[in-house]
Amino acid sequence: MNIFNMKSLHDAKAIVLSKDNTIELKSESVHLLNSHGRIVSETLYAQVDIPAFNRSTVDGYAVKVKDILGASDSIPSILTPKSEVLMGEAATMVCHLGEAVYVPTGGMLPEGADGMVMIEHTELLDQQTLLIKKPIAYGENITYKGDDLKEKDVILEKGEKISAYDMGILAGVGFGQVKVLSKIKVAILSTGDEIIDYDQVPNPGQIRDINGYTLSGAVMACGGEVVYKALIKDDFEALRAALEHSAQISDLVILSGGSSVGTCDYTKSAIESFETGEILMHGISVKPGKPTIVGKLEGKMVFGLPGHPAASAIIFEILVKPYIRSSQMRPSNDFKVRAIMTTNLHAAPGKDTFVMTVLHREEGIYYATPIQGKSGLMTLLTKATGYIQIASEQEGLYKGQEVEVTLIKEVSS
Repeated sequence: MNIFNMKSLHDAKAIVLSKDNTIELKSESVHLLNSHGRIVSETLYAQVDIPAFNRSTVDGYAVKVKDILGASDSIPSILTPKSEVLMGEAATMVCHLGEAVYVPTGGMLPEGADGMVMIEHTELLDQQTLLIKKPIAYGENITYKGDDLKEKDVILEKGEKISAYDMGILAGVGFGQVKVLSKIKVAILSTGDEIIDYDQVPNPGQIRDINGYTLSGAVMACGGEVVYKALIKDDFEALRAALEHSAQISDLVILSGGSSVGTCDYTKSAIESFETGEILMHGISVKPGKPTIVGKLEGKMVFGLPGHPAASAIIFEILVKPYIRSSQMRPSNDFKVRAIMTTNLHAAPGKDTFVMTVLHREEGIYYATPIQGKSGLMTLLTKATGYIQIASEQEGLYKGQEVEVTLIKEVSS
């Protein structure tokens, strides 16, 4: 008899990402220096033109282009140098026919000029005589007002993540404060009598808390904030109290361990013991991660992940991460690469199978080598570049077959 109420991966994702289950994060204002990696809560528009004035992209002379048509080393054009533009100051002079004005890189272009000649193509004979030895096109070496951004242009769409380069543009148009989504607050509970913290010496049968720290890092990588992390013994009342506290202070609760159907697996019954608790699913037809629980408590989503590190990590990647991104109004697009299988890989049909994989590149082609091992082995994660998904209708993959690898870390060359 099947003791799990199994859901397909497709159905599981549909439940997790349904409108009824996603939360709406509040908006808050942060200083630009603290905005990196945050998600903008409203579309941001340029408040001014960038650049705000016509500027030179080279050190050289501003000229009227028709003055130097046909200029060459042997027959240079002769102009009269007039004044110069100082950095950080307005160009108050006018460039007339037969004149040239010195402008440094980034300096403001004087009125009347329509081209910039690089200084290496000029020769200053004296204070009244400048030789131009190369012609230029109209607008050459000039960035015009609004070339980069025009006032009211979109800088970032609502739901986009702020990068370092976005911060520079935002500073350029005068944003000191940016409205962003508040970080999703996450509580992480590691369950089991055998679990101890990193600073304790394990007795026989005990293990340090790997999953709690792995999941904390994964949450932070998604832009979340871990507001509570605790180790909970295999005790129903202790777990129930921890769940109650977590639901009060967080937006999302993640448990590691206790999701199966053993005598000490209390996650399901603890959630159901609350008036506001419900189980949305218990069991997903995936490997690893079959005994996953997804429920709700006080309107907050609760994910009960398997205790095995690799299984826990996979379920986070395929269910929890998309949920967090959905709450942030971001698409669940992971970075993927195409690669060639280096070996045959068997999979049992009827369930989606996820296999940790190492990528290497030869002559510009990526090759994927599955890491074989049990789901309790942490080295599956530390060695892996990404993972391969084998669909439930497939019986495996073949050596030489092209596959899609979802990345979980940067790819080394």
